[in-house]
Amino acid sequence: MDTRLAHDASYEKLTISLRYWLLGKGYIKALKAMEYAAQHHTGTRKDGTPEFSHQIWQAHYLRSITALLMDPKACLIVCFLHDVVEDYPVRVSDIEALFGPVIAQAVDAISKVVEGVKKDPAAYREGLARNPLASICKGVDRIHNQASMVGVFTREKQLAYLEETDTLLLPMLKTARRNFPEQEAAYENIKFILMGQATLIRAFQSPDLATASIGA
Repeated sequence: MDTRLAHDASYEKLTISLRYWLLGKGYIKALKAMEYAAQHHTGTRKDGTPEFSHQIWQAHYLRSITALLMDPKACLIVCFLHDVVEDYPVRVSDIEALFGPVIAQAVDAISKVVEGVKKDPAAYREGLARNPLASICKGVDRIHNQASMVGVFTREKQLAYLEETDTLLLPMLKTARRNFPEQEAAYENIKFILMGQATLIRAFQSPDLATASIGA
């Protein structure tokens, strides 16, 4: 089986298992969000995987930490929808009409660009830290981005991603952890995965960077 067929087969299995898990949990609105987002994400990622495999991976990760989340179902909805406003002609008002104001606010917070306007980095980080859904989903989004960028992005772009993790993501998680202590264990989980990934990627790219400090 060639690489593309293997990716497609894995994606199909993960999608089917996730769909039945959502049905079993009674997370019907999350399933609707999954189907809605899948209609937009129809291309492929730079590594050749289906575009929507990014969201499917994150949703499966969230499954593993549902006991640590304030609202697991809402987190899954935001996970599925987190790129539609930034990357497609979908408005925050569209999300609100379909999924309600709480989800719309989280999708707005996680989107760097809304209706063509790019947010100031500091304001973006603050907005994430003030939202219990967006802060979790952004951390999980970055876990998958870092896990899938080696061998795909240039060395420079990989290191730039790690720099943003250090200066934006980890401080955001630290603030969100204080804002939402109910999710403290989830934030710690995400933080340590991001830090471990950074150490490995830096070591792979340049051994002298392996000891570069990164922390929240």
